Amino acid sequence: MANSLWTIEEFACPGCGMNYSATKEAHSEKHSGSFRCSVCTAEVHAWSGNHHFFDWKAIQSRPPVFGRRWGVSQW
Repeated sequence: MANSLWTIEEFACPGCGMNYSATKEAHSEKHSGSFRCSVCTAEVHAWSGNHHFFDWKAIQSRPPVFGRRWGVSQW
């Protein structure tokens, strides 16, 4: 769509915290879809409406962290 409005939006994975950016494009017709995290496969974002998300990219600002936190006692 040549006259559409594009914006870049950022999302964080609810499972592992990995950050992503995606381009949101406005459409005159309805679209739906979803995107899953490439690290833990959790659903990062789902959409339905007169827009579409594409060009998903991992943002290197904060990598996901797995395991225990240092200094946190379990007792």
